[in-house]
Amino acid sequence: MENITNEEKEYLEYVKKSLENEKNFCRKEMKEIPKRYTNVLQGDAFLVEALMTTQATKLRKLELSEKKPYFGRIDFLPDDNNKLTKIYVGKTTIHGENNEIVTTDWRTPICSLYYDGDLGKVSYEAPSGLISGNLKLKRQIVIENGELIYVQDTELVSNDELLQPYLSVNADNKMKTIIASIQKEQNKIIRKPITENIIVQGVAGSGKTSVALHRIAYLVFNYEKKINSSQFLVIGPNKYFLDYISSILPELETEPVEEQTYLDLINSITHEKLVLDNQNTIFNHTKNQEEYKRIQSYKSSLSFKKTLDCFMKDYLEKGIVLDGFKIDDEEVYSQEEIKRVLFSGNNIYPNFENACRYFVSNFKNNIDEIYTKLNQKYRTIYTSDLPKEDPIRKEAVYKSTELNNLIKKDGLKMLKNYFKKIQLSTLNIYKMFIANIGEYPNELSDKELLLLQKNTLQSIKKRKAAFEDLPSLLHINNLIYGHNQKYNHIVIDEAQDYGLFHFDALKESFPNCTFSIYGDLAQSIYSYRSINNWESVASQIFNNNCSLLNLNKSYRTTIEITDNANKVLEQMDLSTANPVIRHGQEIAFEEYAKTDDYKISKINEWLDKGYKTIAIICKTEKEAKETYNNLSKYDMDITYIDENNVKYNGGIFITTSALSKGLEFDAVLINDASSIVYDVDNMDDMHLLYVATTRALHELEILYDKALCSVFSDSKSLKNHKKNAK
Repeated sequence: MENITNEEKEYLEYVKKSLENEKNFCRKEMKEIPKRYTNVLQGDAFLVEALMTTQATKLRKLELSEKKPYFGRIDFLPDDNNKLTKIYVGKTTIHGENNEIVTTDWRTPICSLYYDGDLGKVSYEAPSGLISGNLKLKRQIVIENGELIYVQDTELVSNDELLQPYLSVNADNKMKTIIASIQKEQNKIIRKPITENIIVQGVAGSGKTSVALHRIAYLVFNYEKKINSSQFLVIGPNKYFLDYISSILPELETEPVEEQTYLDLINSITHEKLVLDNQNTIFNHTKNQEEYKRIQSYKSSLSFKKTLDCFMKDYLEKGIVLDGFKIDDEEVYSQEEIKRVLFSGNNIYPNFENACRYFVSNFKNNIDEIYTKLNQKYRTIYTSDLPKEDPIRKEAVYKSTELNNLIKKDGLKMLKNYFKKIQLSTLNIYKMFIANIGEYPNELSDKELLLLQKNTLQSIKKRKAAFEDLPSLLHINNLIYGHNQKYNHIVIDEAQDYGLFHFDALKESFPNCTFSIYGDLAQSIYSYRSINNWESVASQIFNNNCSLLNLNKSYRTTIEITDNANKVLEQMDLSTANPVIRHGQEIAFEEYAKTDDYKISKINEWLDKGYKTIAIICKTEKEAKETYNNLSKYDMDITYIDENNVKYNGGIFITTSALSKGLEFDAVLINDASSIVYDVDNMDDMHLLYVATTRALHELEILYDKALCSVFSDSKSLKNHKKNAK
């Protein structure tokens, strides 16, 4: 191994020298390019800007690779020649003194061998076709701050052992890249063609979000001539989560893509300024809970879409144009004429912009004829045989003059205002629908209908919307304004909390998009509205033009934490997760340990161990707020996370299970897992408990009062705890 290490040390020095040379070249070019084009035409300034941007981007990529220029090596012998190729796999491609490639970007086709291949006969798909050969060596190389730490040939140890350096680190304030530790099943998903729709069911800690973002980086790199980063959209559950993942793409040397919540997307498309009703009040045991769940479930379903479509058919046929355009109570353009132009070309969508433009142009071109037509009633009077001084004749002359002024000075403004008036906002149309929903076929009882109308209209009045209202707003917008062509590929993370209507409205809004959907049915904390299987999404939304993929191995947590969480999965009759072989502390269960002093002492204990992120996870917002208020009296920097948070900065947190979804922490304290808090027969409770028990990387402690949730009753550490207590 010493000879191998020396070889690798020498190569690292050469790579570092090559990287420095490339950086210097980029800097030199950035100085020379403006001078080189000083005498060109002004129009070529765009060329200068493009060249400068290219060099600046290249320089940034090289700088990002300085501390870890590569992480692996493969030796490949192609079948078509006898020349052994040594490939060092890194974040970006670096060239040597003779312009040879010294490190190869992980996203290139040949580097898939590092992630997928075992020694021996292998092949990979290249642009020129299938390349076959023999993989002679695969080596893990760990470099920190430009220094070689160690090398390990992969055939000498198990895969789980190779993962240990990456899994034992502490959580930071941002999600980290996994390019050095991408697993075979993850790589398969990352390298799927952009033309495919995929749905990934992944257990907690299986790397779903990391895979989603690395897939974007892969697609941007490999389809750069067809698509750029601005044509991707990531939809996340909340702004806090989006901030947590925000550093991944820049670290992967990919321009940031647009990241939005579902609500952000609705607001940007409809131009409404809505805020989201608190989704988690349902966990605070609100009144009419069962009716509320039934209503919200219906709103998220395709059945609700059918009810809405019945209303929209009436609205599009009758409601848009109730009357023609009039001036001085005289019709200028009839209802039928306006409708004909609105729906011209057999278009099912009314085109207000085109219609307004058409009639404005028509009005300008025919303004004299319009005046003549409308003035006829006055002209008949003042051209009659009435004496010149007759009051009736005078009135007619006056009104004729006023009409002329009205048409020529204010006519266009009146016409434009007419189109603004008939063009109701998406929200107002939805409000009309809710107010009249009882007139259309629906699945609710009279009591439920009244509750739906009361709650929804009260919220809309305050410009609030429930998450379950959002697909209806998007669908209405689609029917009124047509489809959207902005994005080429949409990634949905934490998608298990969507109803079928949520997916359908997105697919309808972006018909030319492909989708990558990631979620975990076990973490479906809003089960009353959410899907219960991915097959329904594949068949009803994508017409089975969609691949269903699975990630069953948990890389986040220790064996002990994963085994503990699997008890909750078994209670829900769901498939359990397979842990990586990484042992840690036994799960600690503490009875009567809900005192504030105990929690503070536990946090201090974990801080002394070097843990950077620690979370106290509660079931409800009420419980979380009370816990935060109690602990904030201590001299400790603690952050309370609610739905309004937008920044993730690391440290000590108190939050709910619902809002911790998608995040990970070094250590977690579950604030109260008593049997009266988490009912094993209530699947909503079990989903929340599963989320809470899968957030910790290294240590998990579960507090309870009197009786622990029975799902953990046979835990080894609990038995030992009770034995020691005696």
